[in-house]
Amino acid sequence: MSLRYEQYAALARTREFLSDLLTVEAYPRTKKEMRIRAAACLRHFPLLHHNGQPIWSADDLTNDIED
Repeated sequence: MSLRYEQYAALARTREFLSDLLTVEAYPRTKKEMRIRAAACLRHFPLLHHNGQPIWSADDLTNDIED
């Protein structure tokens, strides 16, 4: 089981890793298909507040998510 701050840190690291995959200079040997998949994952990835908490959208579905 992970602590909440560890989960937030994992979100931040995952976002950074996926962003790096899109950068040819960071990972020049990454195949195009992997870059497309990374971009698809980041398309709806939540932004993070400075304290690490996700910024969820304000649509009706977020009412079902418990913090």
